[in-house]
Formats: sequence, structure tokens, C-alpha cells
Amino acid sequence: MKSDVFSFGVVLLELVTGKPAILRDPDPIGVIQWTKLRLARGEIESIVDERMNGDHDINSVWKVANVALACTAQASMQRPTMIDVVAQLQECLELEEGRAGGGTTQSFYTGNNDDLNSSYNTNAYTATSASQSSPVFEMVERMAIGPATR
Repeated sequence: MKSDVFSFGVVLLELVTGKPAILRDPDPIGVIQWTKLRLARGEIESIVDERMNGDHDINSVWKVANVALACTAQASMQRPTMIDVVAQLQECLELEEGRAGGGTTQSFYTGNNDDLNSSYNTNAYTATSASQSSPVFEMVERMAIGPATR
């Protein structure tokens, strides 16, 4: 089950970036590592498939990338369940629909403690037990960067 979550995370990254699972530019690098390197530098726009032509909500992209990276955590126990993934992607969809509907929003996705992707981190996510049936994910350490304003 958790290997399916990992694979789904790779597919999400391929969709967001428009890149194959293994890039050959000039040396082979996985899309996971390629994305992590750019996000660690705060370059969220650089991971977006150029064919999107800027037609996206940057907060939604940031959140999808974080969901995908959580899915591809090294240890399977640190990966979210598909139920958690679906809930997070639903929020991404709502961000996109809000943008596409012409509504302007003044808030930006920054995550919170209830969110399995509260902020991007090159370290692994750590699962802790909670009173709910699904795990709560907390970051090992947080980065000071987040989604950029347009």
C-alpha cells in the first residue's frame, strides 16, 4: 500500500513538472531530487511545467509538490495514507477553482500543524500517533521559505 503512495507521489511530480521520473540533464537525476533541490532554494516557479504558461495558482503548486514529496518519503512509515493525500489534493483543487473562478484571495498556503505538508523540508516527515485514525505528520525541521507572491 505504501509503495503505491510512493509511486503516486512520483506521478504527481511528473504532472507538476512535466519532467520524466529520471531526467538526463546532463547527469541522470530523479524528479524527486530535482524538485527537492529547487524547492530548497525557494524556486517554486522553476518546477512548474512551462506548458502551463503561468496559468496556475502558485499556492496550489506548492501544496501539490509538498504532498508529492511526502508520498516519496524514504521510509514507508513516514508516507501519508491515500486518504490523507486525497484530502490534501482536494484543498489544492479548491485553490485552483478559486483562482479560475476569478476570485482573488489574499491568503497564501503556509501550512499548519494539522496539515501533513505544513512546510517543505529536505528531511523526512515524521509520523506521530494521534487520537484520529490517520497519522499526524510533523516536520523534523522547518524551512523559512514558502510560496512566493505574484
